[in-house]
Amino acid sequence: MVPAPALSEVLVYAGSAASRYLDAISRSACFRIAPFGERAAIELAKITHAILAAGNFRAGSEETRARIKFDRQIIPVTQVESQTTIYSDDHGLTKFATKLGLQVVPVHELPLPPAQRALAFE
Repeated sequence: MVPAPALSEVLVYAGSAASRYLDAISRSACFRIAPFGERAAIELAKITHAILAAGNFRAGSEETRARIKFDRQIIPVTQVESQTTIYSDDHGLTKFATKLGLQVVPVHELPLPPAQRALAFE
């Protein structure tokens, strides 16, 4: 499951290859794009309300408010989709998701596909 806000970030960094990335993701049976819909918006509102009540919107992040708000959209999409793990190298997202009980796996810790593992030993 790929949260739509995370897909947006991937496509931004893909630059001119964005349409190829989107095509590959869309055709793959391994990926499903999950929207930031009504349920995710409600969950984000609950999370944000608790943070504001605690008096610290940034919750230790040094990112801009806009970046924080955007990244935080990924977490409720993940929760609404009943997922418990996020794969990300984003430090701010990792810190916040971990505080909310989600497991975060950095991309460099993902196992190589079998074909690439075989090449590493040749």
